[in-house]
Amino acid sequence: MRGAFTMAETPEQRSEQFATAAALSASAREWHKLQVAALAFVGLCGVLTGDNGTRLPMWLQSAAGVLALLALASAAIGLLLVAVVAWPLGVPTDLTAGARRLRAGVGFTCVAVGLTALSASSNWWPQSDADRPVQVSTDSGTACGPIVDSAAGWVDLEVEDTVLRVDLTSVTSLRAVKSC
Repeated sequence: MRGAFTMAETPEQRSEQFATAAALSASAREWHKLQVAALAFVGLCGVLTGDNGTRLPMWLQSAAGVLALLALASAAIGLLLVAVVAWPLGVPTDLTAGARRLRAGVGFTCVAVGLTALSASSNWWPQSDADRPVQVSTDSGTACGPIVDSAAGWVDLEVEDTVLRVDLTSVTSLRAVKSC
């Protein structure tokens, strides 16, 4: 078995393997610092979405959420793999396995950063020309503002920094206006 300590080794060979194990562990510790930064980046991007849930289409919000969760899981797995190499529990017996774990952990971290970037790109979804305000009249009054969202039976208007949901069955007039 390559990289394992055996009784037939000379003291020089054992010293060389301990030095190699120490170098691998030191490298893993440095990568671990970068991974903690990547994990913080994933968490920060997850918190700072900048959308109140009405600007983006629901399928895009869902896809971005799933990508962010996958990025978090990937970052956590990568962090664990590198931590096992950086701070081994006892004497490392198989250096090739440690090197594989280190490469896999770094790979998971790179995947996490990529998934985070892809998830964050949903905030650059193009805005439609629906920013032009509309005036909606109902039996109970009139409201004016840009359309924020709509579906079968209702429309949401942004009126004075609040979202107003108007039931379309009660609409008596609906027209586009240049300003409110």
